[in-house]
Amino acid sequence: MGNWQYRITVHTPADVLDLLPEPVEQVPPTIFCDDQGACYFDAGPNPFTRAIEQLLNQVGEQGWELVQVTFRSDQMICFWKREA
Repeated sequence: MGNWQYRITVHTPADVLDLLPEPVEQVPPTIFCDDQGACYFDAGPNPFTRAIEQLLNQVGEQGWELVQVTFRSDQMICFWKREA
């Protein structure tokens, strides 16, 4: 059985905005989370979901596997693992 390394990354709205190819004129639908922790995209795709995909792919390309994502009011916390 292999050994695992773990990593936690914290991403802010500014991190996502930095990955937008151009400024967004109209605010697209957003992510809504209920009190049970379930999160939903209002209607995708939109530039923000694509930017989030790009952000996650950047870490994934380094060999990290996304295990879980937790959303807070102004943060997206990602838990990653990879074999040591």
